[in-house]
Amino acid sequence: MKQNSKLKIKFPKLTIFLKLVLTVLLFGIMLNVCVIIVFRLSTDNKPRKYLRDFARKMEKSIVYDIGVPPDTVKAKQICDDLEIGMRFDSPARKWTTAESIPSLDAILQNPDDRRRFDDDESIIINYQGRPYSVIRYPQGVFIIQPFDPQGFFKPERAVLMLILFITAIIILLYFLLRIIFKPLKELSSAVVQIGDGNYDLKVPVTTKDEFGDLAESINEMSSKISSSLKAKEQLLIDVSHELRSPLTRMKLGLEVGSSKEKIEEDVIEMERMVTGLLENYRADTNFSTLKLEKTDVADLLDDTISEYEQSSRLKFTKPSKEAELNVDSEKMQIVFRNLIDNALKYSTDDIEIGIREHGSNLEVSFKDKGPGIAAEDRKYIFEPFYRADRSRSRKTGGFGLGLSICKKIVDAHKGEIIINSKQGVGTEVIVILKK
Repeated sequence: MKQNSKLKIKFPKLTIFLKLVLTVLLFGIMLNVCVIIVFRLSTDNKPRKYLRDFARKMEKSIVYDIGVPPDTVKAKQICDDLEIGMRFDSPARKWTTAESIPSLDAILQNPDDRRRFDDDESIIINYQGRPYSVIRYPQGVFIIQPFDPQGFFKPERAVLMLILFITAIIILLYFLLRIIFKPLKELSSAVVQIGDGNYDLKVPVTTKDEFGDLAESINEMSSKISSSLKAKEQLLIDVSHELRSPLTRMKLGLEVGSSKEKIEEDVIEMERMVTGLLENYRADTNFSTLKLEKTDVADLLDDTISEYEQSSRLKFTKPSKEAELNVDSEKMQIVFRNLIDNALKYSTDDIEIGIREHGSNLEVSFKDKGPGIAAEDRKYIFEPFYRADRSRSRKTGGFGLGLSICKKIVDAHKGEIIINSKQGVGTEVIVILKK
């Protein structure tokens, strides 16, 4: 049986920083290439051997025409036509077309150049950055200054072309950067809309870089805010209804002269609601400071279990050795109580409670056989006021604050709380604490 398998190559994600580096590098290369092209186009195309052949041609043509010693009138006319300079030095006569042309002694200051001059009748010498042809005759020496190579360079044309090229590159760079940063404008607009209360907004994820990650984070944040606000709205409705019921009973009880015990039950129910709400809002500040002390977590859990009338349903398997950790025992008891309360509310079977070591961590588990939690609810289960039970029935009670408080306490201990649940099977809550 043949299996068709495609090899998938996973390319590394291009970050914004890498994109900018590559963009700057690309346009730096383009600018350098443009400068090279501009200077080449702005320079006339002359043969490379021109300067070497120049001295030989002078011997055959110019010297032949002007003679030795030179006919100065004819020599001046030829030099003007060819845009060159000339000097003739001999013991009997000295002549030059311009005083700036160096003398033979000035040119031959270098011993190597002097040696070449003695060995060859026609040489080219570089003096002060310019080439000079030196031609020796018995009657005297010709020093010929060729045309200025810089005369081939047209600076006005070069500057104009360079400005045009750089302008085109900057315009191209502008549009490229606009494409790269286009998602930033969309993200900014989305943040403004979310700030105005549009929490159902979904930002399109069009890139696989930091902007894409940010868009996903904004979508997740918007979804969480929307769910949290809806949960709070539902809570306010439920709390209003729940508070109205005991208040109505108390009012009616006072009118008909009900017993003190019944009125007290309604007061306790109202007090429990208010306490739950206040605990959540005080949690952030109260749970940030811990009174850590060495505590045997197994003994602490055993003491917590003994507080319950239904302790027979709580099957705690105590470890064989001590499970000591540095924890805030009072706050950790709040975690244990909330998790036990939830397990007892949602399950009629026994609750399995255990402590086990896993590497450098200590894990405390609470396992029930209740209805379980749906997958779509598990990601919001730690949000304040969120309840998987949409009906908020009085049978299960609570306001969706217990697990939120538990997570804040565990996070303050730098631990982790995990929920494994399957509908129709049950739920296991694992509190992971570092030793």
